[in-house]
Amino acid sequence: MTPWQALGVGVSLGLGAGITPGPLLGLVITETLRGGWRAGVLVALAPPIADLAVIALCILLLARLPVVAFAVLGISGGLYVLFLGWETWRTAGLTPTATTEAVRTAKQSLGKGITVNLLNPHPYLFWLTVGGPVVIGGYRQAAFMSIIAFVAGFYVCLVGSKVLLALLIHSGRARLQGRGYRLALRFSAALLLLLGVLLVWEGVHTVGAILTA
Repeated sequence: MTPWQALGVGVSLGLGAGITPGPLLGLVITETLRGGWRAGVLVALAPPIADLAVIALCILLLARLPVVAFAVLGISGGLYVLFLGWETWRTAGLTPTATTEAVRTAKQSLGKGITVNLLNPHPYLFWLTVGGPVVIGGYRQAAFMSIIAFVAGFYVCLVGSKVLLALLIHSGRARLQGRGYRLALRFSAALLLLLGVLLVWEGVHTVGAILTA
């Protein structure tokens, strides 16, 4: 995978994860409404911090797996991305306020975001089935620029989209509930569905090549 391809995959996944309704998005909305745009931005910055532990754990597990396991995980990852795309498409008609039932026990906005991210199963599933295999595959091929491009594209879009949503909520709640938000979700869902199909196809092709070798 070239750096540009890795960047494209990271951007697509990051954008999809960033605007899909879920616990962290709900917390971004809640904290922005309560404490202004700064509180929402702090929550949006939680994933890169919390995911350090998640990534380390997943990479350690993946490093011990045989090559064929990555192909199987790739298929699983593709199916998971397809599920995310379907879920995003299905919830595109909902208003963002439907996802505001987030964790409220932490005292600081950033702490709340880290807590929600660590308790959310999606980061673990993502790094075990999609992100981890991409990073390990790039490492085995010494494609370090591809790894950097993938991780950077993913987190810039993941964090950036939530920061943008926080700013939109702060400037006017009605903007977030309009047609633009639904179109953004539809676009994200289409990207995820396309990427999911590609991941499944690549995984099936790799498994077939290994079995016939």
